[in-house]
Amino acid sequence: MIETMIKAAQSLENTLIATRRELHRYPELALQEYKTARYIAEKLRSFGCEVTENVAKTGVVGLLKGGQPGKTLAIRADMDALPIEEETGHEFCSMTKGVMHACGHDAHVAVVLGAAEILSSMRNSFKGNIKLIFQPSEESPSGGADVMIHEGVMEAPQVDAAISLHVYPGLTTGQIGYKEGPFFASVAFFDIEIIGKGGHGAMPHHSVNPILIAAECIQALQTISSARVDPIEPFVLTIGSIHGGQKSNIIPERVRMEGSVRCFGDELMDKTAKTMENMLRSITTAHGATFTLEFRAEVQTLINDKGMIELIKEASEEIVGKENTIAVPPVLLGDDFASFSQLVPSAYVYLGVGFPGQQNYPLHHPKFNLAEQALPIGAALLSCTALKFMSK
Repeated sequence: MIETMIKAAQSLENTLIATRRELHRYPELALQEYKTARYIAEKLRSFGCEVTENVAKTGVVGLLKGGQPGKTLAIRADMDALPIEEETGHEFCSMTKGVMHACGHDAHVAVVLGAAEILSSMRNSFKGNIKLIFQPSEESPSGGADVMIHEGVMEAPQVDAAISLHVYPGLTTGQIGYKEGPFFASVAFFDIEIIGKGGHGAMPHHSVNPILIAAECIQALQTISSARVDPIEPFVLTIGSIHGGQKSNIIPERVRMEGSVRCFGDELMDKTAKTMENMLRSITTAHGATFTLEFRAEVQTLINDKGMIELIKEASEEIVGKENTIAVPPVLLGDDFASFSQLVPSAYVYLGVGFPGQQNYPLHHPKFNLAEQALPIGAALLSCTALKFMSK
């Protein structure tokens, strides 16, 4: 049966490439994926799936029922693009100015549609259900997974486990990367405003300069990583934006900063928020200023279940071999598939899409590209894992 599925995936290579390129030409930003959603829904209906549209505004859910009742496995693909001007020069380059599938979500959709087609052709041979979740707004800070969950995507029928993948140019095409346990980090975003007292640059003693105070705050916040967190613990605090003042001889009243915190686990995230507040209060009080801090924990830790990783690892070894099924380290990236992994046993893996012997641009780069020969490998991996799960 597994060999049959692998051959079916290989036979779909041209179809998967065509699907990916069609989606790549017409990328859509978070919660604007209307054309993408219509395309997906039409494909799912052609496979005989029950289709629900407009979940979390633009999300699509397909339900594929097996020959007999049983467990339900969710297979998830994100589908939004990024506000990036493409520089690849491909003939299938983005037709939408300033928008690009630079994170491979076009490939994710193509792969999951491929898995859906394979599984639909053998639905009478397995027990249970496959729930195909096409999620909007993964690239948005608020994410789309939680909204879909709130709207009942994990119910009717109740989902028992979930799997997903992400293209990764750091692995060569034909390789699969896996990590048991915590894989992707919890992510929080924050906004800080330092409120001082504006005035003339020639008379700083009559002002409270929020730019100087902001500089001191930035230095202090960086010591959280170096002095407040166990050096063995993965952690990063980044100030990514700072705005204050409009003219060289005017001391502004306010400075605004934005940043993010990435770590593993809620306890450290909560502790960091409190530490930041205490530091900001101490520094601003010492200078006669005030502050506001908005701290938003947006993405949870993505945790790979041991049993589900064993299943997907087993499928990978049968498809690409043990030597190409590679253990990878955890990363401080975030993906809101984490919300699914917090609810049910889940597995999330890397699909290698790198070109051997060539320069491979990273995700979110305007020249990012992927080796499309990886698409049938991804479809085979998801469909084979699904079959193994159903037969457990």
